[in-house]
Amino acid sequence: MFYHPPQALSILDQAYYEAWSQVQRMPLEYLQKIDVNSAELSNFIETLLPIRALQNKRQELIEHNRHLAMNNLQREQELISTREKLSNSFAQLQSLRETYLKSHSSEQEQISSPPLVLGQLQSIVHSYEHSDDELIDTFLHTRHDDHEIEVFVKKFLENRKKTIELRCKTEKFFDLYERERRKK
Repeated sequence: MFYHPPQALSILDQAYYEAWSQVQRMPLEYLQKIDVNSAELSNFIETLLPIRALQNKRQELIEHNRHLAMNNLQREQELISTREKLSNSFAQLQSLRETYLKSHSSEQEQISSPPLVLGQLQSIVHSYEHSDDELIDTFLHTRHDDHEIEVFVKKFLENRKKTIELRCKTEKFFDLYERERRKK
């Protein structure tokens, strides 16, 4: 009855079963020679098919690794140059970003600064009051019928209401601004 080894799980298992198979067929004198001479044993192991396949694979990997290393060395200058350009571009962009943020924040401060807002509100209130005064002067210096008088009164009251509301908001804003300024 012949012994059939189970399906090999790895290259080492394959090497073991191949060695076992060859040892079964070797003459006793050769086995004694291998037992005494370690160089002969090493030579026997290196001739096993799975071990040779493993050594060939190892050589292929070493050659592939050498090829990759040579490729990397050829591209090293290009990569260094590109990295320097990228670093310089990044530094320039950082500088531009800081400049933009400073100018943008100063613009925002100017736009939303309380004294500026207060001045704009006061200017708008003044222009509303001036337009109300002009409307009254125009009305007083011309003749009107009943319908025109009603239209004038309605328009004047609407404009006056807007002016008074805006003046109240401006005064409230001024009071709040003064309180905040005194706290500082």
